[in-house]
Amino acid sequence: MYKTIVVHVSPVSGMPATFAVAAGLARAHAAHLVGTAVSGWLELNTLMATGAPMAVMPTPDPESLRQEARQRLEAFERQCFEAEVDSFESRLLDTSAVEALVLESRYCDLLVAGTQDVADYGVLAPSRLPGRLVTQSVRPVLLVPPSLSQPAAKLDKIMIAWNGSAGASRALAFALPLLQHASQVLVAVVNPESERIDMGAEPGADLATYLARHHRNVRVVGLDTVTETGGALCELARQNRVDLLVAGAYGHSRMHDWVLGSTTASLVEQSPVPLLMTQ
Repeated sequence: MYKTIVVHVSPVSGMPATFAVAAGLARAHAAHLVGTAVSGWLELNTLMATGAPMAVMPTPDPESLRQEARQRLEAFERQCFEAEVDSFESRLLDTSAVEALVLESRYCDLLVAGTQDVADYGVLAPSRLPGRLVTQSVRPVLLVPPSLSQPAAKLDKIMIAWNGSAGASRALAFALPLLQHASQVLVAVVNPESERIDMGAEPGADLATYLARHHRNVRVVGLDTVTETGGALCELARQNRVDLLVAGAYGHSRMHDWVLGSTTASLVEQSPVPLLMTQ
C-alpha cells in the first residue's frame, strides 16, 4: 500500500486531472496526501548571484512568488476537503519544482505530477520536470496527462510496458500495490525480436507467470511494428482502454542535465493515460 503520496501543486491547466488521480489514490490506499508547491525564489536568487542577465525582465518580489504558491496550496486544501481526503498537508518550498520533488521523493511512496510540467515554469529557465524527476527520484513517479477529462476513480486496467530491462522490473515492483487493486493486468511486448525481450519462445510469458502469483487475470499483448516503440505502446494503451501504463524510464547525462531517452520521452509526451515510471 502507498501510505504517503506527494502531488505537485502546479499552476498549469492540467492540475485538476493531476489532483483527481492523486486524491483517488489517497482514498483507495488510506494514504496521507502531501501537496507541494514552490515559489522558485532560491532558483532566481542563485541566477542573480551568478550574474545572469536580468535587464530584460523585472525582478520578481520573493513575497509575491510565495503568496502565489500559498494561494495554490489553499486551493489544494479546499479540494482535499471536497474530495473527502482524510489525511493531507501542504508544503511550500522556495526551490525549483524538480529540486523540491526529488527531495520529497526520499520521504514518500509515490510522486504525482502532470505531464504538462515537461515545460516547467521555472522562474527564468525550464527545468524539464518529468525528465529530471523520473531519472533522479528514488520513488516512482506517476505522470498525469491534462487531457484526462474524467480521471478513473480506480486504476482498474493496468498495462505493463515490458522490455526485460532493470528499469521495467523496478517500475513493476513499485506498481504492485496498484496491481493488487486492478481487475486486469496486461503485459505489453513491442518488437520482441529487435528488443531481445526474454529468450523463450513466447516473449512476455515468463513475466506473466510471475505476475499470475500476484494477480489472477494477466494477459500478454504483443505487437510487431515499424512504429516508434513509445508511440506503439501508447496506441496499445488506447486500443485496450487501459487506465494506467507502467514503464521503466531511460535517461542519460548531457552537460550535467538529464535528457530522456527517445522511447521514454515519447511515452511522456503521448501517453493517453497516467504513466507510472521509475529508472
